[in-house]
Order: sequence, then structure tokens, then C-alpha cells
Amino acid sequence: MKKSVISLVLTAAMVLPAAAAEVRSGVTYDGPMEPEGSDRAVMQALMFDIATAWAACDTEAMEGAITDDVHFSYPTSVKEGREAVMEDLALFCDNATDTSIYFPKDAFYIDVDTGRVAAEVQFRTFQRGSRQVVNDVWVAHVADGKVSVIKEYLDGRVKDLQALGVLTLEESPEVLTPWPPRTEEWAECFPIVKAAPINECPSN
Repeated sequence: MKKSVISLVLTAAMVLPAAAAEVRSGVTYDGPMEPEGSDRAVMQALMFDIATAWAACDTEAMEGAITDDVHFSYPTSVKEGREAVMEDLALFCDNATDTSIYFPKDAFYIDVDTGRVAAEVQFRTFQRGSRQVVNDVWVAHVADGKVSVIKEYLDGRVKDLQALGVLTLEESPEVLTPWPPRTEEWAECFPIVKAAPINECPSN
């Protein structure tokens, strides 16, 4: 009987997926670390540093990761230079709580020859009165051990649809998708968004 119980425990341990490891404050990663001391490891670490800057409001991590003339852009905004990026970070930290960032096991594409790194991430936070779990892609250029360009590709409709109960708040899936799954109530509905503007701009 005792052997059977031990066998069941061992089998369960083999079947259950390992929890993602915390690689920075507020940042978890479900994949392999790059070889210590390698150029690939430097580029991977820079993405983790930028992630913890947002997740834990770690200004030192951001300061250490970016160049003075960094170019940072995401839907609706473009920030030029270190000061603008730090101001953007401070504004976010003043308005968001319970933030964390998850990198899936297949998150990274790293090209040391061109100094470019891309990563799939899941950005989780609470702001504007609701919980948000948005899948995202970061593309960065690295020169002399610093990030000179970082671009975020995300769909801003996701957080709004989550607030409406259309999309789930699924955290840390094995594979990230452009949108998280729909809720059961909205599983068969189509279409669920409108592409046309809802205001009257530009004014006549």
C-alpha cells in the first residue's frame, strides 16, 4: 500500500507542469535561461530588467537597461529618450496595482548578430477599475549591453473586453495567443467588436 501511494505521488509530480520560476521581482519565466556570461544571456536579462521595472516599479532596473536616447513605443504613444520613458513608468506606477509579468517557455527569439530580441509576454495589472491580463510582444534592439529601441505590440481592446466579461483573465498559459479565450457566455458570439470609430472625430 505504501509503495502504491509513493508511486502515485511520483507519477503526479511527473505529470503536473512545473511552476514558472521568478527571475525578477514580479516576473516569472517558464523556460530555460541562456548560458551565463553569453551575449544571449545579456539580451535575455535586459528583457527581464525592463519587465521588473513595470512589474515592481523598479526604476533602477529601467535606468540600467536603457540608453539615454532610447526609443520606446506602444499603441497610442511614442517616448523618446530616458527622461520620457522614466516619466511614463512613473505615471503607470501611480495608477496601477498588483502588476506582474509572465514569459512562457517559448518566449524568446534572440539574434546576437543583429542585436535584436523579441519576447512574448503576458502583462497582468489592475488599473482603471478592472483587472487586465493582456498578451503582448516586445521587440528590442540592443547595443553595447543596453536597449536602444523597444516596441510593444498589443491589442488595447483586450482589457476593455475583459472588463465587459467577454474575454477571460487566464494567467500563465503554456502558449500565449493574441487574445485570451472568450468566456463561456461569449464563446459562440460573432462578431464581438466593432472596428469603426465610435466618436465623431475629426470635427468638421
